[in-house]
Amino acid sequence: MTSTLMYGMPEERAEEHRRALRELAKHMEPYDLRCRHVERVHLPMRWGFDKGFLLPPEMDVYGGGRFVVTVAVVDVPGGGAWYLVKRPDGLPVQAYTVGDPAHAAEAIAADTAG
Repeated sequence: MTSTLMYGMPEERAEEHRRALRELAKHMEPYDLRCRHVERVHLPMRWGFDKGFLLPPEMDVYGGGRFVVTVAVVDVPGGGAWYLVKRPDGLPVQAYTVGDPAHAAEAIAADTAG
């Protein structure tokens, strides 16, 4: 098990999450779902600018001309990495294993159809 940072996440872990999101995006294309990768950085401003830190990357998914879901990768201790699907209001609604991006893309497409 890796150590947890109090602020942000290690760049190596962020790159693993980016790779998983890129793989999912490839599987979304046949369903006519378009993806936009989002890098998240926290910039605290206590008495001016403070050192920023990296937050987990996310991917916004669009279909039918509208924003449908956001996908993030989360690490579950002892359970591996998972795609966490969130509604546009930010509420998590589903999780799929990173080991099967084709199944995750199919399920997301089915949930967002209509």
